Formats: sequence, C-alpha cells, structure tokens
Amino acid sequence: MAEGNEKIIVEADEQGSYRGSKDKKNTVRVLVFSLAAEDYCIEIKQAKEVIRLPEITRVPNTPEFIAGVMNLRGEIIALVIPHYFFGLERKKKAEEARIIITDTAGYSVGILVDRVEDAIDIEEGSIQAPLSTLNETIFSFTRGQIHQGNRILTLLDIEKVLNNNEINVLRKGAE
Repeated sequence: MAEGNEKIIVEADEQGSYRGSKDKKNTVRVLVFSLAAEDYCIEIKQAKEVIRLPEITRVPNTPEFIAGVMNLRGEIIALVIPHYFFGLERKKKAEEARIIITDTAGYSVGILVDRVEDAIDIEEGSIQAPLSTLNETIFSFTRGQIHQGNRILTLLDIEKVLNNNEINVLRKGAE
C-alpha cells in the first residue's frame, strides 16, 4: 500500500463476485485485514472504502467497543472496535491502523482494524466451514475459513458483527 494515498478504492460488481470463463472457477473478492495477530477478511462488497485513521472524537459514556466518531465528508460516523467482540488486544500503535467504512447493517459505520493488507480473489470452493474450536462469539460472526499459503483467514460476516446484541441495544437507545 502506498504511503501517500489517503484511501484505497476497490470496485466490485453488484454481487461482489468475479466470474471467470467456463474453464475457470468462481471467485470471490475479499478484503484482508488484521486484528491483533489474527488475519481476517470480508467480502469486498461489504466495504465501501478504506481510509487512514482520521481525527477521532471520543464520546463520553459510550461502551468500550465504540472508539468515538469521525467526520467523513460531512457525515458523522461511529467507529466500532471489533477487537472487543473477539476478545483481542487492540494495538496501541496506530501507524498502520485503518478504518473500513461499511453500510451493510443499514447505516454507515467505521470498523477500526490494525492493518489492511490487500484485496484478493479466492475460489468459492476454498471457503471451508468455520473451525469448531473457535469460541462461540467468533463462530457466530464467521462465514468460513480460507487456507492461503501459510496462514488461515477467517471470513467474517460484518453484517452479523454490526447487528449483535450489544450494538442493537445501543442503537435502540439512540432511537
């Protein structure tokens, strides 16, 4: 990723898939990122954009999983810390931290991640069922596991993460 760029723009078709010719296998484009020392990914269609960490305004009396809010081209967006839901330590060094902007839950929200690595194509057939050894919370947010080289990527359903009970209680209080 180039240091001078302010954001990464990734485009996908409406289904978020990239279909090859008849002799090629169906692929799904995913955005690979890190939380703590763990590798995760989401389907690219779940991400509107990826931006560098902006100035964050802390909001008093918010739960631990809310980092604060930011202004994105005039829109105030809440920033969610997914580490909280997965029981992971959040890195204090913010140099590589990025925000994934998504609206898959029906509203715009920023997901604070430690690092965004790349957007890659994976074969649909390579997505395996989530490991039964995952803790129950992570398992409920996981669509599958992908073996890529010497690592395993956990494919998340970010919509499920953003529609969990704790966030829904917070949203209902705001309405």
